[in-house]
Amino acid sequence: MEFKCVFRHRQREDRRRRIFTWVSFLALVGLFSMSGCTNLPQTTVYAPQTLSPTKSSTATLTRTPTKTATVTPSGTATSTQTPTDTPTVTLTYTPSPTPAPLAIWKTRLLRGDTQPLSYIQNACYYLNRRWAVDASAPGTVVVPVMFHSVSKDTRPVTDPKDINESQFINFMQNAQNNGFQTITTEQLLDFLLHNARIPERSMILILDDRRPGVAKNNFLPFLKQFNWTLTLAYIADPNSMQWAMKEVEDLNQTGLIDVQSHGYTGELYITDQATEEEIRHEIQDSTAVLQEHFGHRPLAFIWPGGNFNSLAVQIARQGGYELGFTAFSRGPIMFNWVPQGADERVINDPLMLLPRAWSNSMPVNLDQALQISTAARQAAEQSFPAEAEYYRTFCGGELYKK
Repeated sequence: MEFKCVFRHRQREDRRRRIFTWVSFLALVGLFSMSGCTNLPQTTVYAPQTLSPTKSSTATLTRTPTKTATVTPSGTATSTQTPTDTPTVTLTYTPSPTPAPLAIWKTRLLRGDTQPLSYIQNACYYLNRRWAVDASAPGTVVVPVMFHSVSKDTRPVTDPKDINESQFINFMQNAQNNGFQTITTEQLLDFLLHNARIPERSMILILDDRRPGVAKNNFLPFLKQFNWTLTLAYIADPNSMQWAMKEVEDLNQTGLIDVQSHGYTGELYITDQATEEEIRHEIQDSTAVLQEHFGHRPLAFIWPGGNFNSLAVQIARQGGYELGFTAFSRGPIMFNWVPQGADERVINDPLMLLPRAWSNSMPVNLDQALQISTAARQAAEQSFPAEAEYYRTFCGGELYKK
């Protein structure tokens, strides 16, 4: 009887040990399944695929915890963390080089204190259009010319703004013989803003005030013969000289006339004594009248008497005008290159203060334009390698000679 009891007790102890062994084994298997018996995959911080030219990268090591398993005597599993080395990438920045402003070409062929000003702020755009295959070639010049009356040869010329018929004919023929052609205000604006292609020797002929007789009798025969255009700086007041408006409307039908604004009355010489209301009336109220009579909004304001100030330039800009002409004879204009005197430079809006050569000195002005054109073209050839390198470095492209 005692033997049987002992035997049963041993059987129960053996069963307990087997159960404890299997439980412990299963616990370890579960723990190893959670923590992994092999090495854990490392966590990696990836650098960007493409780095900016101004960025450089340096590798550093960070510590990423890795789990390990420990079994306690009670048969329960616990885990601890052990740091492992994981590479990360840290970006450091170095400043990109700042491009120096492009130098503007200067020449001693400009007279007095006249200096050229540029007006395009984006150097990359300027260089792109300067050398574009569909653009005007470097050295392309425009000579704006101011005309008033053309007197009979039998009558003495007393006003320096006027010329006689012989002078007028000589100028027109001389300009044509030297390869000059005319452009309109719209063509000039497109050239100045985008270097759009125009004749390399261009003129814009501007006749001030209401002079339909001069336009018809003196200009029109040459316009038809040479296929040229004439820009009229027209006084818009519809209640004054209505007969002149009718004649100009008829001339406009030829397609050879380009009408722009010379003010509403043409009588306000804009000085610091003029009020803002007077200036706005003179500049902005002319726009609707000209648009109604000639079918297009004027782009240019030709300053009456050549007078202007900073407020007037701002008002003209607000009224939608994109070009303006003074009565200063400073020299020819080129793409992103406008000769300016001290009076214009202080305002710093070259496109609203373009120069005009006086008709009575045109042989000198045309010769000056030809010399500047040649010198500018030669200077552009010499500066091309430097401009191409600038464009390559700061604009990310290539320039090609025309």
